[in-house]
Amino acid sequence: MSPIKFIRDGSRTFEPLAEAPAIRIARDVGVAESDTMACNIVTFEDCEHEWTVLYDEYIYGLDGTLLLETKEGDFEINPGDGIWLPKGTFMIYRAAWASTFIAVYPANWRKLEGFE
Repeated sequence: MSPIKFIRDGSRTFEPLAEAPAIRIARDVGVAESDTMACNIVTFEDCEHEWTVLYDEYIYGLDGTLLLETKEGDFEINPGDGIWLPKGTFMIYRAAWASTFIAVYPANWRKLEGFE
């Protein structure tokens, strides 16, 4: 594991997700730093993407509006709103534009789910 990691505003590199290029992610904390927790800044632009979370996830709205459609209902995430999604939650991300903070547990979910 790496020691303390400080991320200065403006230094993040956003990369598109291969399976959903309208979603761009800056991985502030990932498996290089922790097996247990991941923290990301994620943007959504002209986005509609179905996903089932394979980990516990917390989303906090920073800018714009992210609509999450789930079997339990639809949730509009605006700046200052937060939502916790347990592992196994099916959803559709929809946004014209949104910026979010997302925390994921465990960080090494890809390895645990057989993606690595």
